[in-house]
Amino acid sequence: MPIVGREVLDLQVDSKVYAHRVTYRIQDVARRSGFSATTLRYYEEIGLLPATGRTPAGYRFYDDRALQRLAFIARAKQLGCTLDEVADLATAWDGGQCGPVQDRLRTLVTQKLVDAQNRVAELMALTTQLQVAAAALDADRPDGPCDDRCGCLSEPAVTTPRAVSLTAKPIRSTAAAADAPPVACTLATRGPADARPVIDAVFGVDPVREVAS
Repeated sequence: MPIVGREVLDLQVDSKVYAHRVTYRIQDVARRSGFSATTLRYYEEIGLLPATGRTPAGYRFYDDRALQRLAFIARAKQLGCTLDEVADLATAWDGGQCGPVQDRLRTLVTQKLVDAQNRVAELMALTTQLQVAAAALDADRPDGPCDDRCGCLSEPAVTTPRAVSLTAKPIRSTAAAADAPPVACTLATRGPADARPVIDAVFGVDPVREVAS
């Protein structure tokens, strides 16, 4: 393992050392950074990655500073930053002080958090609409062209159930029940035997057996 100065260097096969500085070929940088060689060339064209040096044979070479910059770019992209926003952040990063970079990144992250939350709310609303649509498509299948109930043309109208009061009638007290006039059966019958089936059906009792008991 070669040693330059007091630093231990872990050189790869494609790495070269120029004037005590470790450099990397573009293929090696692509492996280390996760960006393709095409992306690295594009970043160089738009100024996001500083122009690299060239070997006598014309090959691009990069140093550790470029790898650090690419790691910073990858982090900004991971947080949803656009290339323009990454370029602005990279300008602050080039100053060598973390504070200004944090300030700019914090502003971007705060705004992107709000945007992400809004998108989540929109996706939740879309999920509800899709669930309603799926239920409508399964509920009606017209024998003919699409209509206003099949769910293909519009959202079907949802029938709202009407509320029905289930409040029980007030229960009278024992004293009030005693003062109330008796209820007499006025069924026209020819005798107890004829009235028994009707009374049994209405009250569920046998009046003869009740009296006998």
